[in-house]
Amino acid sequence: STLYLIKEYIGIILTASEDTTSKIWNATTAECIQTLCGHTAEVLTARFSADGDSVVTASEDKTAKTWHAVSGECTNTFLGHSDRVQSAVFSPDGSSVLTASFDGTAIIWDAATGECRNILSGHAGNLYCAEYSADGSLALTASADKTAKIWNALTGACMQTLEGHSADVMSAVFSFD
Repeated sequence: STLYLIKEYIGIILTASEDTTSKIWNATTAECIQTLCGHTAEVLTARFSADGDSVVTASEDKTAKTWHAVSGECTNTFLGHSDRVQSAVFSPDGSSVLTASFDGTAIIWDAATGECRNILSGHAGNLYCAEYSADGSLALTASADKTAKIWNALTGACMQTLEGHSADVMSAVFSFD
């Protein structure tokens, strides 16, 4: 149940570091529960899956990785970007991973197999972040080209470009409803 998950995972913190690792911490005791080692350059972002069982990390080493949160085992490495992977996030159901890179693309990956499902290309600059909608049907990217784009997560088609900023769009996120 949701209450069980809240009780189970409340007080757990995930960090990403320039030291090439991510760490999982007990917020109450400040004890490091797990260290995720495997990237060869700084880890730029780290996020839990919705169920809290997995972690996804994005790195300067041009890869993203998934990890088993309890054992710390790397379960997949996502190769395909030609520049730093700035952000990575699981889909709400955990079946896919969305990465955003300084190569100007976002990629939707199969979380289990590591296979590329879709490449979201169309920005004219680095990507800073990518996020899923609450139902996982849409992806959203933010770019140095001063735009954000909304994508169909299944087909990879760009559905809308949000223009109007006079500088880089550093972040974009869907509302929860």
